[in-house]
Amino acid sequence: MTNFRRIDKWMVMMAVICVAFLSGCGKSAKDGESASGESKDGKPVATESAEVSAENESDEAMPEGLSPIVSNWQNTPITISPKGAKANIEDFAQAFCSQYNNYEPNKKMLKYLANPKAFDEEAEIYSVESDVPNGFISSSLWTEIDRFTKMCYWNRKNGHSLVGVFMINGFENEKSESAFMFYDYDPKTNVMTPDMDVYKVVEKVALNKDFEDYALEFPREGKDIVVRLYSDNGDDGYDITEMTLKWTGDTFTLIAE
Repeated sequence: MTNFRRIDKWMVMMAVICVAFLSGCGKSAKDGESASGESKDGKPVATESAEVSAENESDEAMPEGLSPIVSNWQNTPITISPKGAKANIEDFAQAFCSQYNNYEPNKKMLKYLANPKAFDEEAEIYSVESDVPNGFISSSLWTEIDRFTKMCYWNRKNGHSLVGVFMINGFENEKSESAFMFYDYDPKTNVMTPDMDVYKVVEKVALNKDFEDYALEFPREGKDIVVRLYSDNGDDGYDITEMTLKWTGDTFTLIAE
């Protein structure tokens, strides 16, 4: 009798454990769902993995890069709408940024130009500097990451203007994108036409394969462009070589070091 009682007690204990286990499994699913991912009425429940969700959030947060601009600018003239008798740097910036308004620094520049006094640098996390007398404007991300659009123009001997654009789209742990472009502006037609002759002069210096990267410094005072060329020094840093492109009144020429 004693053995049968022990067996009965053991069976009861096992039954209790099974009931507790099944109850716990039922609570692991969301309310209204079974553990298999079906709702109470038997219809499948749409679920999304954490990896897919994180990937989508990453794509939404990633700003558009420079590729769309680089692939289009050489074949895309831009019409200017001067606000005064003569086009200035803000007119050029308005037209260029409107043409390529998906790039974040261009969006911020357009917002600034629409109402400079209302532009809130802290809220936008962008600094916009407009120096109309010296023909210079920039829109820069307000962090340690380089992400900006800088523009400048030069008066040509034939009455036209040369408009330059330099952009960097930087990332925290990846190599940044860089791009530059030049336009000839004809005040009679109010059209900026891509100037490939000047582009090739700058390209020959800036895109030197002996260096890892480059940057262009457009003048706020003076007329020359400083090209900074970066080479890896092997100590988690870069050596910088500077070259100067001197303005001739129509294009640039490299000053011999």
